[in-house]
Amino acid sequence: MRPALYSSAPSQGNGREKLRKKMVACVPVGLALGLNKFLQHDSVGGLVLPYLLVLHIEISTFILYRSVYFNPISAHRTLIFKQDHLYTGTKTLGSPSALSILLPMSLRNHFTNVEEAASRHPSRVAFKIPEFNTKTNGIQVDDITYSQYLLDIERFAAYWYHVLNDVAGIPQRSVIALCSQGYKYVDILHVYGIFRAGYITQVITLFPDAPYDLIRGAFESAKPRAFIFESLYKDSGAVRNAPMPSYEALPSVDVVYSDIEHPLPQFPTVEAEDIAIIAQTSGTSSGVSKVIPGSYRWLDAKCRKASMRTAPSSQDKQDIYTRRGSIAFAGQFMFLAAAASHGACAVLLTNGQPTTSELVALIKKFNITKVHQFPQVIETHFQVARADPDVLSTFAGLDVLSYGGAGLRASEEEWAAQNGINLVGTRKDPRNLLRVHPGAIVKFVPFASRDLDGDSGLLELVIPPEAPECPDKSRRAEDGSFHTDDLFREVEPGAYIHCGRTGDWINMKSAWLCDTKGIENNARELCSDIITGCVVVGEGRPSPVLIVESHSENLEVLPAEIYGRIAPFHAGRHHFERIASEKMVIAVPPGTLPRTATKGTVQRRTAEVLFEKNLDGLFGL
Repeated sequence: MRPALYSSAPSQGNGREKLRKKMVACVPVGLALGLNKFLQHDSVGGLVLPYLLVLHIEISTFILYRSVYFNPISAHRTLIFKQDHLYTGTKTLGSPSALSILLPMSLRNHFTNVEEAASRHPSRVAFKIPEFNTKTNGIQVDDITYSQYLLDIERFAAYWYHVLNDVAGIPQRSVIALCSQGYKYVDILHVYGIFRAGYITQVITLFPDAPYDLIRGAFESAKPRAFIFESLYKDSGAVRNAPMPSYEALPSVDVVYSDIEHPLPQFPTVEAEDIAIIAQTSGTSSGVSKVIPGSYRWLDAKCRKASMRTAPSSQDKQDIYTRRGSIAFAGQFMFLAAAASHGACAVLLTNGQPTTSELVALIKKFNITKVHQFPQVIETHFQVARADPDVLSTFAGLDVLSYGGAGLRASEEEWAAQNGINLVGTRKDPRNLLRVHPGAIVKFVPFASRDLDGDSGLLELVIPPEAPECPDKSRRAEDGSFHTDDLFREVEPGAYIHCGRTGDWINMKSAWLCDTKGIENNARELCSDIITGCVVVGEGRPSPVLIVESHSENLEVLPAEIYGRIAPFHAGRHHFERIASEKMVIAVPPGTLPRTATKGTVQRRTAEVLFEKNLDGLFGL
């Protein structure tokens, strides 16, 4: 096992920088003999074989794949684990714990991935953090190695264990709510550090002026014993009215190195079904963010499958990513866990989504190999790429440009394939057919609806309770399974296409189903120069209604122009799923449609309520 990276407490003030210099002289030692034997036996070596890249959509399980060439490192054990208990021991800062020894049947989690990466690749850069220097007008980059990353996590763990347990008397395995924007390195350290301290981290993200009612449900559901919040939230009603002890989060990493060094606690003994973390959704479908308790069994399955998805193209290559989003959401949380499993590097951006020109500059400056974006952002990038050869060649040079959280128009996927952009797996299968990964435990069940023909041909992906990645019982249906709300059609035996989510199909007054995504995609494709967003509503109405956002100064005449463009498409649709006239098009200014804060996805159900009076007027109610 590798030795402790240092044995004495860092000095006051700039102790962290002094510690960095000490670490340069450290010579890493390999993994324990047993672990070495396991890895040698379990790996595939340097062979590059046809492998599987799972679909980047939020379906809670990563079991559908598209063909792409990857190195299948330890692939055959990604779906296997049988250990019911995870035992850990005490250790000093920087030394290995039982959490770090990955035996064939152990349970993985986000922290064990960092431990393994720090042991195998101590000098590899885990994070690149660009910072703008106002004095030089240049960009300074702070590199965080995996060994430093692990040390920082452990210092945060020791600090917060002292505050929560030693001072406040809050025992391990209690829920600790953590509220931050989730974009900064210090935010990541809080999430990982509180977990390593032996607590269940409930991650929440809010707006700075959030009222307490916004998180009342999350608190009542998880029952946290303490609330740690980022400084910009300190004046919010959520913090002022929180019914538990509240603590301001540490503003920087250096704080824990200038404080008295506290001992790292023993990690508590846990069961596979014990809750490990509590995450939240972005609220894309329902408009309400949902609490997601995750057990150690569930977290292990997610980490293993996320690791499969992010396997590098060769064993010796370090992938460099851009940050996906806030660690408060499950997608980014799992991305960081998977990145550590391969010793990858993430470029942390703290100023939101970069523009196309900024992203291209970042790709070139940091040699970024993989980019993940939300579909709406990718469509914006592709508009620029169509007119700028440099942007196009930059995207085509990426190993992977992936998307998730929502669907991307088929025309955009086809254009990417035609222009050499490896968008998810389109280079290998332009049709983007999806197949169930061997060994995955899933079901496809007919989508239950009120359509009169009794057979829409739609299948919902369902995760049965015996599947390792089936989420907490609170997220399951009465039948004990988790219904993902993702819909598919089987176009050939064992091959599927994604057909949106259940919320993308609305029941009309006639009881027939209407595919809203088809209407929206057509409008965006034909009217991208005059609209900035759109949504189709009309649940229980005679026909659907298209609501569009536009910068146009003549919103009154815009519906006629839009209808003129989309009319040929609707002429071939059934009457109950057709935009029949310009009266069924409503134009509104930008920012009117309700959207999720993270993805920017329009919330259909919320829009239905917001425009209820408009719809009543259209249909004479």
